[in-house]
Amino acid sequence: MTQHSLVDIAYTKIRENLINATFMPGQFLSENGLAKELNMSRTPIRVAISRLESEGFVATIKNRGIIVKEISMKEMLDLSQVILLLQDFSVDEVAVRGNRFDLEELKMYLDLQFEAEKNIDYYEYIQNYILFTRCMIASANNNTMLDFMDSLKDKFVRMAMVNWKLTPNQKHYSANQMNKLIYEAICSENYSRVKQICKETLSKSRERIINSVAL
Repeated sequence: MTQHSLVDIAYTKIRENLINATFMPGQFLSENGLAKELNMSRTPIRVAISRLESEGFVATIKNRGIIVKEISMKEMLDLSQVILLLQDFSVDEVAVRGNRFDLEELKMYLDLQFEAEKNIDYYEYIQNYILFTRCMIASANNNTMLDFMDSLKDKFVRMAMVNWKLTPNQKHYSANQMNKLIYEAICSENYSRVKQICKETLSKSRERIINSVAL
């Protein structure tokens, strides 16, 4: 196996562990430990960590190792606000320009969300929540918006997974009922109601984020 392939493997695996919050903010990692875990030398680990550092996931501290970067409350709030703006625009494009929501695809992701809750699989739940939201935004027929949404996806998933692990006593899976209401409003073409629910979702999300940080 080439060195380049090993770097890609290391990068993908470490990034995956960051996204699903196996590696939590504030946790220290070491090149030796990661090399042993992935059964490879430190060289590809070092290159992979450099890539992840440039993406803002980790930071290297001299004489201490690699630390998983914290997620700031502002970053979480800003991310939630951006997603609302994209949803809001997509609803306007449907209402004003006659674009269409893909009801079949939205229902598929909604069903998968509920199935994930039933299986107590939060990672699968949050993935399908994001895909439901992406499907809404796709109705605007704007590839740049979709690319931007895709660039936010992993950060949002990581944010949600970290919050889930830090707040085991809070109620989770709340987006299931919210998306169910959104889907029903879309089906009835009540677009003002769709926008209202999205804003209520943001408000609840902001409250949850602030409370989780205060704990």
